[in-house]
Amino acid sequence: MIKKSILFLIAISFLTSCKKDSSEVYTQAAKDAVLGERLIVDILQQISYTCPPFIANEEDSVVNGIHLSIYPAFSDSTYPKTITIDYGNGITGILGKMRKGKIIVTINSNILATEDLAVSFNNYSSDGSEVWGDINYMYNISNKGYNGELLEDGISIINANGTMKLNGTFSFEKTSTSGTTILTDDSFYFQCTTTGIDFEQTSFSYNSSSEHLIEFSCKDYITSGTSVLIPHKKEAQTVNFGNGNCDANVVIELKDGSLKNFTF
Repeated sequence: MIKKSILFLIAISFLTSCKKDSSEVYTQAAKDAVLGERLIVDILQQISYTCPPFIANEEDSVVNGIHLSIYPAFSDSTYPKTITIDYGNGITGILGKMRKGKIIVTINSNILATEDLAVSFNNYSSDGSEVWGDINYMYNISNKGYNGELLEDGISIINANGTMKLNGTFSFEKTSTSGTTILTDDSFYFQCTTTGIDFEQTSFSYNSSSEHLIEFSCKDYITSGTSVLIPHKKEAQTVNFGNGNCDANVVIELKDGSLKNFTF
């Protein structure tokens, strides 16, 4: 009798363990895909914030402590030109983000609002995450936004967790504007078709399934929308950003209804 009871308890324990394992949600790939998206948005936000006053007036070369320079000079009619946005050893921005190093932007005219932006980096980091690689933001006149691509092998992101990668394409479509000439107080819809390798070296695909609402005035930018994320040899996930709140909250859901929350 005692032996049967022990075997019964072992069986229950095994079944409970199996049920727990089947409902566990792998979060690393989702967290890292969202980090990559935020950095793509953040870089465009910073270009939109710093470059227009500098292009309008070359003497306005320091924006809240951020130094800008251009080559060739504005007095030279030659294009393309390269603008360097230099955060030095660290500048805390208006939304509380700490950035270091340089964003380097190549432009083909002085009309930044409708310009293609070829972007590279020199020891650039945002809130402790370094970005390496090249990004193109190509102006789309039909939706007053951008079609973008992470060039060649995509971008690498390095921080205390290690190194992750993100590759693919994305788009911004303007959904509202304050009427000013800068983008930083506007809203955009963001969509992406990407693949990557997370900090645990698990590969994944990350594709938007409904438009992500991007609010440049919100510190963490993404306020709504969904994506489908599939980590290698793991269950597909729906990544849900909510319904418009600036709360940096994400809910991951599996097909079996298992849920996991995280903040980004």
